[in-house]
Amino acid sequence: MKNSISSFDREKLEFLYHQPTRVQTKKADSLAPLKRVWQRFINYLNTQNELQVWQSSDRGGHTWWNAYDPITGRTTKRNSEAEMRAWIEERYYQ
Repeated sequence: MKNSISSFDREKLEFLYHQPTRVQTKKADSLAPLKRVWQRFINYLNTQNELQVWQSSDRGGHTWWNAYDPITGRTTKRNSEAEMRAWIEERYYQ
C-alpha cells in the first residue's frame, strides 16, 4: 500500500513548518529595544545637518527669526518670517 498525503495535509504541514518557534520569537522580541536605540541614533545623525530655524523676542517685544546652518556654521537673524523664507530660498534653492 502506498502512503499518500492529501494536498490539504501537505499545506497544513508546510504552514506549521514555516511558523517561527517560541525561541525565535523571544529572540526577536529581545532585540526590539536595541533596534529602537539604533533607529534613534540614526535619526539623530540625520538631523545634525538640517537647517535650524526658531523665533526669539527681545525685551521690547520685537520678534526675530533666527537660523543656523550646521553645514556652513553660519547664523542669521531676520526681522520677519517673509525675510527668513526669502533668505532660505535664496540660499538653498538657487
